Amino acid sequence: MASFYNKIRASRPFQSLMRVIQFLSSIISLGLFSARLYKIMRTVQRASASNGAVEGILAAAVAYTLISMLMKFLLKGGAKNWLRWLWIVFDILFVGGFIAVAVLTKPNGGTSGPCNKRIRNRLPNGTNCNLPWGTFILAIVSTLLHAITAIFNEARDHHRKNKAERAHHEKNVDNERGHLF
Repeated sequence: MASFYNKIRASRPFQSLMRVIQFLSSIISLGLFSARLYKIMRTVQRASASNGAVEGILAAAVAYTLISMLMKFLLKGGAKNWLRWLWIVFDILFVGGFIAVAVLTKPNGGTSGPCNKRIRNRLPNGTNCNLPWGTFILAIVSTLLHAITAIFNEARDHHRKNKAERAHHEKNVDNERGHLF
């Protein structure tokens, strides 16, 4: 079982699949929230600061995952260590960002949630309450995806170092054996 886990976490296709799922989650979440914000702006003619924060975090997540996917595609041989660590730091930052989105969009309580009390009174027939909770749910999913990717980026780096050390050690052992015979 441990061998299967090691193969998955060091797998380039798995990392690529995770980035694609992150991108899809971010873009769908941004689309759902933007549609919700459009309905609010159309009826109330203003949005709260928390709505702007959610929109900004989601737009940044879309840009980050798109750039990350392109960089992974362009750097097929592997990235430099500092770039891998930069991806880990950004993934951790987006974990925090998506936690903020989940808190702001939580149902029945978040300031940007589907049934915010301040906006509910101004919208006809509770329009705001009938909107999907997709942004909230996808924020939780994205939090988990970015955390997993950050962990696997570190694990992949560790796996590469161990693999290189093992190859170097085996080469030295083979050289020593060659000299004995």
